[in-house]
Amino acid sequence: MRRPAVAMACALAVVALLDACTLRREEPTPAVDWEARRERLLSLDAWLARGRIAVKADAGSGQGDLRWEQDGASARIRVSGPFGAGAYDIRWDPVRLSVSSRNGEFSRDYTGPDAAGQFLAEQLGWAFPAGSVRYWLLGLPDPQFPAGETHASGGQPELIEQNGWTIRYEAFEDQAGTPMPRRLTLANDAARVRLIVDQWCLEARCLARAAAR
Repeated sequence: MRRPAVAMACALAVVALLDACTLRREEPTPAVDWEARRERLLSLDAWLARGRIAVKADAGSGQGDLRWEQDGASARIRVSGPFGAGAYDIRWDPVRLSVSSRNGEFSRDYTGPDAAGQFLAEQLGWAFPAGSVRYWLLGLPDPQFPAGETHASGGQPELIEQNGWTIRYEAFEDQAGTPMPRRLTLANDAARVRLIVDQWCLEARCLARAAAR
């Protein structure tokens, strides 16, 4: 093949490839039924989120790792960094909270309907609404309290205002067919908490693998 013919063939191949890429980029993203998603997550008995947390407040700031395992009304929260100088293992249900440091230097029990808030207020100097955060992490308002919600045109949550807190959702990503928050910020007059979720487990197989680690 002569050089002009070779050049023409290459040019046509590039154009065809670019056209194919353009067609792929223009494929519509499947619509999400956000109301069905809400119902699914509200009925979910167990889930796990693993990621990072950064806190900025007058009483103190810091950053660290976060692992939140929810099992019905109970939770196990492992956190390091901003909640004091060390790392804590927090086991919590609506009326009782047990806290221990990972190095064994600290252990304490709290009881009452605001047990988690009592401990966290001692450590942070401001109230962290753990009972509501379990819902906010999922991209939902706490169903126990009135809330204001703002959604994007397609229905994706953008903002929740509840109990003096503003929760902004900056990014979602697909997890086993369910859009889940990837980056979110919680803020009130006393503090700003930024969360980045690196891993979600919503299904039994994923939860079993995570429990084995």
